[in-house]
Amino acid sequence: MKKDLRMMFGIQVKKLRVASGQSQEAFADRCGFARSYMSRIERGSSNVSLDAIQTLAEALKVSVRDLFLFDEANNPNPEMFVPYASDGSCFHPGLASPRDGSFRVGERSSQLRFQSFEEALNYLRGMETAKWRRPNSQGNWGLVSAVRWGKLNDQ
Repeated sequence: MKKDLRMMFGIQVKKLRVASGQSQEAFADRCGFARSYMSRIERGSSNVSLDAIQTLAEALKVSVRDLFLFDEANNPNPEMFVPYASDGSCFHPGLASPRDGSFRVGERSSQLRFQSFEEALNYLRGMETAKWRRPNSQGNWGLVSAVRWGKLNDQ
């Protein structure tokens, strides 16, 4: 449950940030956060404090309540099967690029960009070994390979 809420919150924050036309880096600066912390919030891997929630709402010029108004697009199907990397991370909706909202998948030499999570996931399903880009713990984006498939948030 905790991871689901964090992921939905992060997707909502990212959706509102992108709609406001701010880059992740510029928005993090506006909030007084490190870009890596902002990335963790948007990916759902950070347990955000109440103070940080208030800061995010003020920077986005929305109510705190608006940060928790999740729609169906923000609530990925928990029964959905996704690829998992050896470190336990998985391909999920929070991995959209902070620059353009796309998902990059495929071999290093022939990566493709998809504008929707579902399209990218469908492409991954057709690969012999699913490969996608995601940030590491330092916030640097790199290519990872699937070692198994499992339910979304089945960590």
